[in-house]
Amino acid sequence: MPLHDAFPILHTPDLARAAAFYIERLGFEERYRFSNFALLGLDAFELGLTETREVAPAGRIALWLYSDDVDREIDGLRAAGLPVTREPEDMEWGERMAVVLDPDGNEVFIGQRLAP
Repeated sequence: MPLHDAFPILHTPDLARAAAFYIERLGFEERYRFSNFALLGLDAFELGLTETREVAPAGRIALWLYSDDVDREIDGLRAAGLPVTREPEDMEWGERMAVVLDPDGNEVFIGQRLAP
């Protein structure tokens, strides 16, 4: 029987703060929440958040999201106070990308597919 319907789950010490970041800053929607868990969605992609006392160091995951205009997205995120750790730049594989950090220090890559 093949596997299906996978989604990542991020650990966070503050579920409300993490959910607000993904919803308010990156456009996710909350699909459901109970106790110490929330499932968020962005189109067909789903992301779980679970509140836990012990969170491994940041950098254990890198999340990629795509936009039609990376520069506009980064300008908006910077204006909202998010740390931009990598400014938008064209990459050799044909995408433009930049990086911001979520509230727990995980990298969120914002990519844009460039025309060939």
